[in-house]
Amino acid sequence: MSGVLAGFFIVWAMIGVGWVAGRTGVLGPHGRYVLNRSTFFIASPALILVGLLEADVREVLSKPMLVAGISGLLTGALVLLAVALLTERRGADLVMTAISGSVVNGANMGFPIAAYVLGDISHALPVILFQQAVYTPLYLFVLHRVTVEDSPGLGGVLRSVVANPTIIASAVGLLLVLAGVKVPPVVLEPVHSLANMAIPAMLLAYGLSLYGSRPLAKDDGYRGLIAVASSSKLLLMPVIAVGVGLLLGLRGSSLYEVVVMAALPTAQNVYVAAARYRASENLARDTVLITTIGTVLVLLVISAVLGV
Repeated sequence: MSGVLAGFFIVWAMIGVGWVAGRTGVLGPHGRYVLNRSTFFIASPALILVGLLEADVREVLSKPMLVAGISGLLTGALVLLAVALLTERRGADLVMTAISGSVVNGANMGFPIAAYVLGDISHALPVILFQQAVYTPLYLFVLHRVTVEDSPGLGGVLRSVVANPTIIASAVGLLLVLAGVKVPPVVLEPVHSLANMAIPAMLLAYGLSLYGSRPLAKDDGYRGLIAVASSSKLLLMPVIAVGVGLLLGLRGSSLYEVVVMAALPTAQNVYVAAARYRASENLARDTVLITTIGTVLVLLVISAVLGV
């Protein structure tokens, strides 16, 4: 219980600082815009590159990463299919609902929860590696395709790749890791410095977005989609993680660990991506808010049922 609360306190404290900055206007009228773009184009790619370069190949190919990958992709696909079949929502609304319901806050929530609840931060690495190497480049590519008018064909695909520094960072990082290349520490030092900026900047930008906003406002027309995304993230994804974990032979503490990681709230970088592409920002913002609050209860239930 104390570990769960400690992890959430860290997150909400930084979000609170962002809200205060928005209220006081200390960052000016364009503060949120600058933070979002700095995170998207500079800090997040650096964070992804550092995370991959410091990873063990065995962690990249581990069973926990398979659970993270299958549960994340399957949840996103099911949400996408359900919303497409049962509603008339298309484009950015459809994609952002699926993303918001399946992308885990593995970095700034994963590490504290892994440390305080599971006793070892390494339990957060598989989900972080999956999202950095596979899921983030994938959903940014899809989001780019549905929000930016590119010509079809190979040229359009290449422009989509070049437009997303996260995809480039993931590709470079994976190639270097799989090739066994060791980058000199002096070369990585400035990358580390930029990477350290990513999570605080995301949280500050999210806090800034909350000032003056009205979460779950009826006029937005997102209440139904927020409910779908939030319930998928908090309930569907952990249930799928249980099933996948059992199929892969995980039991006891090993199963408990992957389910806890699957139950983490929607990541703040989902909101950063939504803001970057001006795609259903309020949907992403409110889903992050609801899941960050609701995850406390979900983690307590998981601890009671599966905790060892």
